[in-house]
Amino acid sequence: MAKPIPPRSLAPKPRRKDLPPRPFAAPAPGPAAATAWERPAAWYDQHVGDDGDDFYRRLILPTVLQRLAAKPGQTVLDVACGQGVLGRALGSSGVKTLGVDAAPALIDAARRRAGHLESHLVGDVRNLGQVLGDTRTDHAALVMCLQDLDPIAPVLAGTAAAVRPGGHVVAVMTHPCFRIPRRSTWGWDEDNGVQYRRLDGYLSPLTVPIKLHPGQPADPTRTLSFHRPLSTYIAAFAAAGLGVIGADELCSHRRGTIGARSGAEDRAAKEFPVFLVLTGIRLPTSF
Repeated sequence: MAKPIPPRSLAPKPRRKDLPPRPFAAPAPGPAAATAWERPAAWYDQHVGDDGDDFYRRLILPTVLQRLAAKPGQTVLDVACGQGVLGRALGSSGVKTLGVDAAPALIDAARRRAGHLESHLVGDVRNLGQVLGDTRTDHAALVMCLQDLDPIAPVLAGTAAAVRPGGHVVAVMTHPCFRIPRRSTWGWDEDNGVQYRRLDGYLSPLTVPIKLHPGQPADPTRTLSFHRPLSTYIAAFAAAGLGVIGADELCSHRRGTIGARSGAEDRAAKEFPVFLVLTGIRLPTSF
């Protein structure tokens, strides 16, 4: 269940040949969890590719790398790593990663592409203590996964427990205030020539089946998306011992066709973000 990437010029650079060839010492594999992402794994792997889609390249990866601020030789826990896009980007800078995902097919895809600084485990990210044992990392990332997981309290608690005090935990999600499945849409005000964002709900939690191939009516493949208000995420961070130290709201770079409404569409695209990036710091256990 990994997720969006910059133009080729921003793609991960070739790995330095002078980096030590010693791989990260990952713990023994833990038990896998049932996941809706196993069945569409091959399609998802093909869709994401080596570097992720344009959202990953242009918006998500640059922000995550900046907020993690990981240094060469440090290790990042990649929670729900999918097929390892983040790990490859970090590896090009000499940063080690340990990726965990419940879908064996996605982990296989990550391993096929992995460099010597990347390790991957199949396991339930809602039970990271069992998956990781006593393993500790310097930082952690949860990229485009929290909205696909329920409950999130054990995910964040396990992530925080695996990160050393002072480490950064960076979570990326579709923006819970403006991108609510089946509760938010674009609208057009003809009188004022304004494109607006319509919300038909916000505070109420929501579970929505998402069809992965909407153009194929006979395809039954679904995943679940869980809407939660922003306050739920802030509270979950705090309960896990993570102090929120940053929030980035990322607007889409994509634009529609040129036409009479293009100016209004452009203004709206710059006002309503697509993604929210929360950065937490692992507080001391005595906070």
